[in-house]
Amino acid sequence: MRKTLCGLGIFLVFFLGIFSVAVQAAADPSIQLLINGSKVKPEVPLQLVNGRTLVPVYTIQEGLGIKVSWDGKNRKVTVVDGSKKIELTIGSKTARVNGTQKKLDVAPVIIGNRTFLPFRAIGELLGAEVDWENKTRSVILNKTVTPPPPKKPETPQTVKVTSIQQNDQVISIQISGKTEAKSFTMSEPNRIVVDVQNATLATASSAVPGQGTHPAIQNVRFSQFEPDVVRVVVELAGSAKYDLVQSASKVELKLKDIQSPEPSVPPVTNPPVVTEPVEKPPIVAPGNGTTQQPNPTPTTDPLSLKDRVRIVVDAGHGGKDMGATGNNAREKDLTLGIAQRLANNMMADPKLEVIMTRDSELDRQLTERGVKQELSEKVNIANNNNADLFISIHINSSTSASGKGTETYYHNDKSKGYASTIHKHLVQATGFPDRKIKQANFQVIKYTKMPAILIEVGFISNPAEAKEMLTPEFQQRVADAVYAGLKEYIENN
Repeated sequence: MRKTLCGLGIFLVFFLGIFSVAVQAAADPSIQLLINGSKVKPEVPLQLVNGRTLVPVYTIQEGLGIKVSWDGKNRKVTVVDGSKKIELTIGSKTARVNGTQKKLDVAPVIIGNRTFLPFRAIGELLGAEVDWENKTRSVILNKTVTPPPPKKPETPQTVKVTSIQQNDQVISIQISGKTEAKSFTMSEPNRIVVDVQNATLATASSAVPGQGTHPAIQNVRFSQFEPDVVRVVVELAGSAKYDLVQSASKVELKLKDIQSPEPSVPPVTNPPVVTEPVEKPPIVAPGNGTTQQPNPTPTTDPLSLKDRVRIVVDAGHGGKDMGATGNNAREKDLTLGIAQRLANNMMADPKLEVIMTRDSELDRQLTERGVKQELSEKVNIANNNNADLFISIHINSSTSASGKGTETYYHNDKSKGYASTIHKHLVQATGFPDRKIKQANFQVIKYTKMPAILIEVGFISNPAEAKEMLTPEFQQRVADAVYAGLKEYIENN
C-alpha cells in the first residue's frame, strides 16, 4: 500500500513539478501525527506553512482510509469520504465541499515535488476533531468511522407447491425452489404437520396421488394455511416417528418406527364424569360434582319438538395432555374455562341438559395420576348417553406466530348445518379472522353418532389471540356465542 502511495507521489511530481510555487515552509521532523489514536509516520517530514501543519497527500489517504485523486490539468486535489466530496486547488485558499465554497487558513502547496494539504482544514471539513498537543508537539485527529448502513433483509423468494404425493410411507411435497419447512406433531388423532414457509399452492386438485398405499397413514390433506404457508397434515392410524428431508425441489416426510394402530373405538367403558347409573346416567355439573337426573333416551324427534335436548360439551385435552402451549397459556386450561362457562349457560336453560366430558375435578384427578383422557372415552360418553349434539372445544396452534383466526370442523353432512350455525356466532364473538368451516376426520366427531363439531377458537401461538383467550371476559363471550348458536340450531331443526 505504501509503495502504491509513493507511486502516487511520483505521479504527482510528474504533473506538479513545473508548477511548484515559492512558499514560506519549513520541515519539522519533531511534529508527531496521531490519527484515531495511532501514530502515523510519513516518509517525509510534515511542513509548517504560516504556522499551519501540512501533510503529504498520501498520508491523508492512508491514515483516514479515504479516496484522494489528482487532476493535473486543473491542479486540483479531490478528497472523497463517503458522500462528502472536497475539492482543493494548489495555491488557493478556497475549497469546495459538495459544491459549497469553504475558506481555508492556508492553501495546498507543492514542496519538493510533493503535494501537501492543510491537515486541520481537511480534518475539520471531513467532520473530524483536530487538536494540537504542545507538550509532545503532536497533531491529533480523531474521526468516527461511520459503519455502512445495515443491509435490508432480503424478502424471501416465494416458491410454489406443485403437488403432494404418497409413496408407501413417504409423503413427497414438490416445490419450485428451495425454502424452509417446519414440522410438529398433534394428538387427537395423531398427526404430523408440515408447514412449508414462503409458499403458495399451485395445484387446483385436492387429491393426493398414492394415498392409501401404507396402512400407517390414514389420511393426507393440505391447504393454504396462511398467505405464505402451505400446510400438509398427515393423519396416522397409529403412531410413528419421522425424518423431514429438504432439498431444492422437494420436502419429504419419511415415517419410521411405525406402531400399529389401536382399534378406532375401544370396548365401551363407563363415562368418567358420570356417576354409576341407577336407571339412567346422571349429568355432571361443571366443577362441583353435583348431578341431576337426565331425560329419557332421546328419540329421533326434531330437536325443536323435544322437551329437553341433551348436549355433550367436550373440553379438549386434559390431565397430563396439555394440548398446545404458548404465550404463557395451555390449551387444556383455555378449553376447560370456555366449556365450564358454556355448561353454566346451558344448565340455566330448562330445555337443555349438559354432560361434560371433563370438569375441573376430573382434570385434577387425571393430572395427579399422570394420565390423559382418551379420545375413545369422550366418544363413548356421547354415544352411551344418547346425546342429541356434541361439541368439542379446542385451541389452534401454528409454527408461526402470525397464524390467526377461528375455524369449525365437521365430519359428515348431517353435521354441516350444525357447524355453520355455531361458526357464524363464534367468529362474531372472537373477532378473529374467519377461517371458515372445514371437513375433517377427527376421532371425536367421526365416531360420535349424533351431529358433532369441533371448534378451534383461536391460535395459542399468536401472542395477541392468546392474550385475549386468557381473559375471563373473552371466554364468557365465546361461551355465550356458542350457547346462542345451539339455541338457533335447535329451534330450526
